[in-house]
Amino acid sequence: MSNREQKEYWNGDAGQHWATQDELMATLLKPIAEGLLEHINPQAGQSALDIGCGGGSQSLLLAERLGKNGKVVGLDISEPLLHVARTRPASADSAELDFIQADAQEYAFEPAQFDLLFSRFGVMFFDEPETAFRNLRTALKPDGKLGFSCWPSPKANPFFSAPLAAVLKHVPAPEASDPNAPGPFAFADPARLTGILDAAGFGQIVIEEFTTTLKMGEDDTLDNLTAAMSKIGPASRLLKEHSEEIKAAAHGSIMEALAPYFQDGSLHFPTRIWFVTAHNEA
Repeated sequence: MSNREQKEYWNGDAGQHWATQDELMATLLKPIAEGLLEHINPQAGQSALDIGCGGGSQSLLLAERLGKNGKVVGLDISEPLLHVARTRPASADSAELDFIQADAQEYAFEPAQFDLLFSRFGVMFFDEPETAFRNLRTALKPDGKLGFSCWPSPKANPFFSAPLAAVLKHVPAPEASDPNAPGPFAFADPARLTGILDAAGFGQIVIEEFTTTLKMGEDDTLDNLTAAMSKIGPASRLLKEHSEEIKAAAHGSIMEALAPYFQDGSLHFPTRIWFVTAHNEA
């Protein structure tokens, strides 16, 4: 999707839906946010921009790390998700926290204001990624750090691949698209990602693999968790325009595909992602 289409998507019905699912996703992705913070090691008193902050759960974790003398600005294009972010209570010892609705690719940042640019899965959706990262770098202090997480191939992550394969038993496969198009897997190729960051003026670029287990649900049923999985990600988009009969059949197939990952009232997905760091050497 283009930037314009992204804005429409995240501020329309889809954005409202993701807002209702935000607490579920925040819990699911918390190990990644915590792992990324350990990896980039932000220091107390620093200032940070959380790019694509969504509902703000990781913004709060970052604010706790930076402490009361620090500052965090969360930026997102989705007003429904920012509404969730603004209602999250922050602890008294956390950094100053603010949220703004803006497109990071186009926003006129105050130059050299942040020590850290941070993102948990929020930077893969730019239609001009080199332009976006160059713009973001203007907001970074000299020798400031960029640190973010992004997805490799969906085949490496059953959270995506298992429900998607199940849905494709019932609906036609979408036309093959450009693997580098804006979307969750736009940065699956490390060489391409390195080239984008280098062209945007970043140096000391390091891409490392991080593995963890994502846990979804607590004391829940496989049927309920299957229904939740059917409403997020690529599977939900494929099913959106189809009949209730097809959706019901797909539900059964998704539940069968998820069964191997279900244990003790939760889904447990082995997960592999990229942790990316770089520095502003200008």
